[in-house]
Amino acid sequence: MKRETQNVLLLLLGLGVAVMVVKGAYLHYVKPTLLPWLVTAAGVLMALALVCIVRDIRKGGNEIHTDVEEGHHHNSGSMVWLLLLPLVLIAFVIPPPIEATGAAPVAARRPHPRAFPPLPAGRAPTVSVPEVVMRAAADSGRSLDNRLVTITGFTMKEDGGVDLGRVVIVCCAADAQLAKLHLSGLGAETAGGYPEDTWLSIEATLVPGSSSAATRFVPTMTVTDVNKIDKPANTYAY
Repeated sequence: MKRETQNVLLLLLGLGVAVMVVKGAYLHYVKPTLLPWLVTAAGVLMALALVCIVRDIRKGGNEIHTDVEEGHHHNSGSMVWLLLLPLVLIAFVIPPPIEATGAAPVAARRPHPRAFPPLPAGRAPTVSVPEVVMRAAADSGRSLDNRLVTITGFTMKEDGGVDLGRVVIVCCAADAQLAKLHLSGLGAETAGGYPEDTWLSIEATLVPGSSSAATRFVPTMTVTDVNKIDKPANTYAY
């Protein structure tokens, strides 16, 4: 492979990562806290490629041969440019976020009990779906008992009822999991009237004892208020 080819591919890889960062497409692959690492990686790749390009121009553009036979070298050299295809796809083709059907269910085992921080003050503080699931299953302080909370997610019709779900990623899209809450009460009837995959903001209280091995640690929420909302730009929870 020619050194020039190596340098160009390295530069394009760095540019591809940079384009993902600028367009916000990286959120379809990794969690937001990894942004500084992506920016650093893009900068290092582009800087390294530019340094190598300048160095080779000064040296007259030497070639590196990775194969013994010259004929095989030329054939493999042309194949290297196929690496441009995934680079172009990563940079310019934004995949849709993972939906409920593409995420694995959260493992149905009880987390180790521990005391969670108190919920924020207010009549109905906002709590994410995965946090509700974790608090209902493992909070030794029972912070959700008798507390009205606001939760957002998408509707899921299952077994004649309706659930509120959210796709959760711990690090990247490869570890995506589905966290969900079962809805009950008059508000659940309202939520069930919407088509599946409708985004809702609900106010609800935990049904005590509903998160158990029998329910695969999917807690039940008694819904008192339901509002349809627009699908967020970033649909993942963390």
